[in-house]
Amino acid sequence: VTAELDQLIASLEFAVQRKTYRKLDFYEPYAKQLEFHNKLTRERLLRAGNQIGKTYAGAAEMAFHLTGEYPEWWTGHRFNRPVHAWVAGEGASLTRDGPQTLLCGQPGVEGSLSTGLIPLDRFLDKPSLSRGVTDAFDMIQIEHRTNGIIDGVSTLNFKSYDQGRLKFQTATLDVVWCDEEPPEDIYTEILARIASKPDGFVFI
Repeated sequence: VTAELDQLIASLEFAVQRKTYRKLDFYEPYAKQLEFHNKLTRERLLRAGNQIGKTYAGAAEMAFHLTGEYPEWWTGHRFNRPVHAWVAGEGASLTRDGPQTLLCGQPGVEGSLSTGLIPLDRFLDKPSLSRGVTDAFDMIQIEHRTNGIIDGVSTLNFKSYDQGRLKFQTATLDVVWCDEEPPEDIYTEILARIASKPDGFVFI
């Protein structure tokens, strides 16, 4: 009886651990999210009402690309190599409280890193911090795997539209996630960042 109880406790602890640090495994998109993810276009927009999962869908998709862990239902864009990516929002604090929190965990809370959609074992080194906004990240480095084999490091930089157009210049990127629609001049710069990548794309 003791052995069975110990096994049950161990199973429950594993389940809790997985639910906490492997949230990506539990993402199940509804019909409109699924349609959005699986469109093979250079530019994509998910337009819907408030609080029904737009940002969560964006975070899940970015986590798939950064890690290389695509679910069985995935027929959308797929990278068989590490990616260089950006996520951008309307302001630095909004980017921190939205995309960063969903990807990485609650900012400023001890031990919360990787309680977001990026699994615990994929973070490489500590995130570098942004200047000016408490607990906002500048960049994270994520271990990428293709077919379960480690093949390099993906990077994600956090941006905000209030930084202005000049902060969106020069980089060459694989994928950009815009959380909320950007100003036209910034969106033009974002499109330029993926222009040299045949498989590059933007989703909003």
